[in-house]
Amino acid sequence: MGGLNAALNSGKTSLLTNQKAIEITGLNVANVNTPGYSRQNPYLTPYPALAFGDYFIGTGVTVGSVQRAHDNFLAGQINDKGAEFGFENSQINTLAEVEREIGIGDGSLSDEIDQFFDAWRQLSTNPGGEVERQQVLQRGGLLADKFHNIDTGLQQIRKNINIDLTGKIDGINQKLYEIADLNNRISAIELAGQDANSDRDRRDMLLKGLSETLGVTGFETSTSTLSVQLPNGMPLVEGDIVTPLEGYVSGVDLQLRLKFGDTNINLDRTDVGGEIGGLYQVRDVMIPDVVNRLDTLAYEVSSRINTQHQLGTGLDGVSGRDFFVPLAGVAGAASSIDMNITQTREVAAGTTSAPGDNTNSLSILGLETAQTIGNDNFVSYYGKIAAKVGVETARNRQAKEGLRDSLDSLNNLRDSVDGVSLEEEMINLMQYQKGYEASAKFLSTVDEMLDTLLSLKR
Repeated sequence: MGGLNAALNSGKTSLLTNQKAIEITGLNVANVNTPGYSRQNPYLTPYPALAFGDYFIGTGVTVGSVQRAHDNFLAGQINDKGAEFGFENSQINTLAEVEREIGIGDGSLSDEIDQFFDAWRQLSTNPGGEVERQQVLQRGGLLADKFHNIDTGLQQIRKNINIDLTGKIDGINQKLYEIADLNNRISAIELAGQDANSDRDRRDMLLKGLSETLGVTGFETSTSTLSVQLPNGMPLVEGDIVTPLEGYVSGVDLQLRLKFGDTNINLDRTDVGGEIGGLYQVRDVMIPDVVNRLDTLAYEVSSRINTQHQLGTGLDGVSGRDFFVPLAGVAGAASSIDMNITQTREVAAGTTSAPGDNTNSLSILGLETAQTIGNDNFVSYYGKIAAKVGVETARNRQAKEGLRDSLDSLNNLRDSVDGVSLEEEMINLMQYQKGYEASAKFLSTVDEMLDTLLSLKR
């Protein structure tokens, strides 16, 4: 009877174990399209064998654990590549907006400069003409307005980046606190000898999202908790302790900092990565560089035209007038350039007040092709500004597409290694189903043997 009882126990554990394996397989199939889900595999272990006379006989099988398919090296590569992708991807729209502001063609600043000098060219053919003088004043005002509009547009892009950064802070902090909660949960579950596979999947997905948004890195400790750090090594999550990001305004820009007790640690663009780092790059490097070059151009246009205009005389006999309002310096020139003269008689077309004198207008016209800024004239200098923006925008698009392809390849590789394959799960399902049927047949056979044995005793 002892041997038959052991056989019954073996059959029962086999039946239950195959049933559990079928449930796990069903869970995998159900989550085949769940983002970040890792395939779960039942790890079968035999029960300890018992001595029966001179022999040791097994007493059945059990699911010792449910193992989660996970490649740490591959996950790290995905997070690293995700941070690079986030850095480039966040710049796509902002660089496109900068490129729209700094364009070449009809309606661009270079076009306004050309039309400004065309007005002087027309004036040189008829220096006393009222219409030609009015045209010079009008084109000068439109040129100043164009400088203003570009500068305003660039500052608006900067404000939009600050708004975008503000919106990302709360989302980042929510993920940090959720990781801390999962650290507690995973540590407690696994300390009790159970599996926390679903919680680990969720924690990995949060880390992946933070890597793309902020460029963070993470490593698992001996207590199964995940530590999350900024690219500069500053901790964001340690166990269940979170150091949240805070935003504060410095000047006109939003800046980030970490608060450790009473100590604030300010962060700059070198301390962050991912999408945040990309937005910092455009806001703190690209736009200021473009604005500085635009200010240089506005200052040179204003000062060169003014210097030459002062040498001429208006129809009213007054000389020494500035055409544009004199600028204090390069900084802020694009937003400050404005017309100084408003009357047609004040336009100094000649060196005398004679209506037919066009000598000064010809001199001003000469500034169109003169190398006034290094080796460049006004239009070619602006062309270099536009070219630099265009090259960076094209590089960014190409880098983003390349990183997207690399990230897609890594994710596909991850799906093949850690994800669910319906073909494999169908094979496993058939295997466990056959095991279940065999176990049921085995129990049925042992039951018949017991009935036969009991009938012999009767």
